Amino acid sequence: MEGDEKVSYRLFDPFFTPCYRMFGAQWRRAMAMLANQPLSKRFRHAKFNSSAPLFGSTSTRWSTHKADDTTVKFPSLHADIEKAFGTESIIPKPWFNDHSEDDDKVTQEYFTHVMGRFKCQNQNCSKSGWSSKKVGILIRQFSGNGYYALVFKQRCRVCDKLGVLRLDEDSYVERVVYRLKKWAGIHVEKPVFGVKRGEPHEREFCEACLAGYDCQKASLEE
Repeated sequence: MEGDEKVSYRLFDPFFTPCYRMFGAQWRRAMAMLANQPLSKRFRHAKFNSSAPLFGSTSTRWSTHKADDTTVKFPSLHADIEKAFGTESIIPKPWFNDHSEDDDKVTQEYFTHVMGRFKCQNQNCSKSGWSSKKVGILIRQFSGNGYYALVFKQRCRVCDKLGVLRLDEDSYVERVVYRLKKWAGIHVEKPVFGVKRGEPHEREFCEACLAGYDCQKASLEE
């Protein structure tokens, strides 16, 4: 399941009512979709306040995916990518390529990092969650100006289970738009980043680093 996969409406068939108690998370996601509300506003977790700003951002989104997926995509954020271009236009117009079978058709790629927060999905773990300013993201471009951004997850350092990602959408949109403009030959000012304080990046629990990328040395958008 990718970052914005829809939940089947069969969940609302009265025949499946007993399943609501067993699959509470799926029920909440389906309710959020029917209510036409962003998951970031509808989803709640006992040990997290999902409405609290993340790193000063007011735009965040929980990912929905299989528990053992090490990466996740957010195709619904393409609309935000398009808005961020403003009056600048790229021809052909960038489009989100969500077809994994096209991975052998990549024309260029760029690895960097965004910000996010993770919650441990192990209910028996003593660590409820953690924040990260080095969430690995691989941006790939395809012929015809298609692209996708693959966001890597991290593992809990206590129980080694994959965390559920709450993406900082602002940092995601900023990085993707910057890279697409660079690839299109549009002049963009290099972002100014302040000193980032926090716990050191732990490579052994980062799926991007384990895949051979280096979040610690990822370029700050040259």
